[in-house]
Formats: sequence, structure tokens, C-alpha cells
Amino acid sequence: MSQCSIPIYMEPNAERNEVLDFRRAGVMAFLRLKIAVKYDEDNPECGNEEIISFLAQILGIGKEKVSILKGKNTRIKVIGIEGLDTEQAMEKLNSQTKS
Repeated sequence: MSQCSIPIYMEPNAERNEVLDFRRAGVMAFLRLKIAVKYDEDNPECGNEEIISFLAQILGIGKEKVSILKGKNTRIKVIGIEGLDTEQAMEKLNSQTKS
């Protein structure tokens, strides 16, 4: 079965969920997402379920196939995706970017 991982940066407190763009920070490239969830410093995992649901919808796969591999308590996360290889996932995500 195909699988891949994609680093993301979550920007909470958005009016709606959206894929912004891909950014490079040093040697790392990551997907920037705006997520419509109020950030709560007492609950840093607050946007995780929304991220999983949003990405599953874009990728056309079930939520159970999307997981957070690293960064559950931070805005920078590594997302695991089952059922798609990196090229397939990137094609679907790129079609949603603003830039």
C-alpha cells in the first residue's frame, strides 16, 4: 500500500480552512494551512482533528488514512497519509493552493 508524509504549518484562527502554499524554510519545505479553529494555548492539540478532516477531504480518502506523525502539540506537524504516494498527494494539494 502506498503511503507518504508531508510537513505542514498550521495557522489557526482562520475564517475557513484553506491551503495557502508551499514554503521553504532552510532545507525544509512545508505546506501552509489556514485552519478554522480557535487556538487554545491550554490545548495545543485543538486543531489536529480539523486538520485531519480537511486534508482527508482534499485528498479524497477517509480520515482514518490521515494521521499526525509528529508535532501533535505544535503548529509544525508531519502528516502521514495512507493510500497515496507523495506524488499523488502533492498533485491534489497543489491543486488547492492559493499561489
